[in-house]
Amino acid sequence: MGFDRRKALWQVTALQDMPEELFKGQPSESTLETQAELPLMSKGEHVVHDYATIGLSLKAHPVSFVRSQLEMLRILSCKTINTAANTGQLVKVAGLVLVRQRPGTAGGICFITIEDETGFTNLVVFEKLFEKYRKEILHSRLLMVEGRLQREKDVVHVIVSKCIDLTKMLGKLVQREMDDLPIMHLSSTDGNATPYPSQHKPTQVRTAVTQDAFHGGRNFK
Repeated sequence: MGFDRRKALWQVTALQDMPEELFKGQPSESTLETQAELPLMSKGEHVVHDYATIGLSLKAHPVSFVRSQLEMLRILSCKTINTAANTGQLVKVAGLVLVRQRPGTAGGICFITIEDETGFTNLVVFEKLFEKYRKEILHSRLLMVEGRLQREKDVVHVIVSKCIDLTKMLGKLVQREMDDLPIMHLSSTDGNATPYPSQHKPTQVRTAVTQDAFHGGRNFK
C-alpha cells in the first residue's frame, strides 16, 4: 500500500466517513481535505499496537524498553534469575504477568509466571503475602517482586516477600521526544491516590493506552 502503520490507520478511518441522510450521495469531506503529515510510529508504539491487536509482537518485548530503568533499580532479568543467581539469594525481578494460579489444594499459595525479553520466571506467593499485595498481584501488567531464590536442580522459582506494580513504566513505549515526563516514584500501593495524581495530559494518555494494550494475565484455579 505504500503507507506506514499510522498513515494506513488514518486512511482506514476515513473509509467510515460516508455522508448519510440529507447528504447521501455527496462526496466525503475526507476526499477533499489536504493530506495530513503524520509522524512515523516509534518501535515502542508498534509494539503497543501489536499487543493490543494480537497479544504479542515480533518487533521487541515491552520490558526491553525499560531495561535500563530496571537495571538502575538493580532488578535482574529472568535469564539471570534462572541461570546465574544463587539459591537463597535475595533478588528482584520484573516482567509481564502471564499466568496466576491458586489451586484449592495448595493451602492458599499463588503461583505466578512473569515474562521479560530474556525468558520466564516462576513466583511463589504464600497466602498472607497474597492478601497483603492482592491489588498488585491481580491488577499489575508489569509486576516487580522481591524475594529469595530457590533452586532445585533445573527447577527455579522466587519465594516472594514484596510486590510492586510497575505498569506505569510501560508508558515509555509510547513516549514522544517532545513530552515533558514527570519523574515516577515507585510505590507498593496507590490506594489513596487519584486515578492520575499530579500528571499532565500526555502522561495520563500513555498510562491508559499501555494498560489497555497489555493483557493482565490469565487466572487459573
